[in-house]
Amino acid sequence: MSDTPDIPDDDDRILAAEYVLGLLSQPDRRAFEARLDGDAGLRALVARWAEDFVALVQDIPEATPPGTLWRAIEASIDSPVARPARRRRSGLGLLGYALGGVLAAGLAWMVVTSGLLAPVTAPEYQARIAAEDGAIVFQAAYDEDTGTLELLRQSGAAAAGRSLEFWLIAGDEAPVSVIVWPTGASQEVVTLPADLAARFPEAVLAISDEPEGGSPTGQPTGDVLAVGDVQEI
Repeated sequence: MSDTPDIPDDDDRILAAEYVLGLLSQPDRRAFEARLDGDAGLRALVARWAEDFVALVQDIPEATPPGTLWRAIEASIDSPVARPARRRRSGLGLLGYALGGVLAAGLAWMVVTSGLLAPVTAPEYQARIAAEDGAIVFQAAYDEDTGTLELLRQSGAAAAGRSLEFWLIAGDEAPVSVIVWPTGASQEVVTLPADLAARFPEAVLAISDEPEGGSPTGQPTGDVLAVGDVQEI
């Protein structure tokens, strides 16, 4: 019989880390906590992860997350978020999840403020730019905070030797070119200049058929293939 202590496998290391950060589903968490009661090695893993995560975030100053964060989270899911009922727990399980809430928030804030990831914001406006027959369909989402317009192609493409050009039309004003769609692209992000951004909420987006490379005049010269009204989300 060997005196060498058991070495935790990679799955347990990952589970322990996810447990400390509060990332496990409720069934997985309950199963993990049931193992903790009789597994000293697993409890040691949890304690080590907790110490490591605390060391990572202890020097991060307290800060209030941006107001758009929860709105962005809600926009990214399909169903309302229900807060779980509070449960009385004691021992390492409660410690792990108490640490997990603080650490997960701290680590997320560290990633954002360090520039590893850009802050997430939710779009305020959207449009479906579509042809009557559905041959061309694009989805548009505009974020006022960043001034970025995201365009996603769902169907359609320019004819051979031609280009699709996007236009923003505000009221009775002349159309303003937004982008000449790159051949084969499925998604593009455009940062609107301030003058266009100010007019976007009441605008219409349109797509015209243009010579390859875009309109030579700065105004639509070909057929209007698709149109979509901008709507507030």
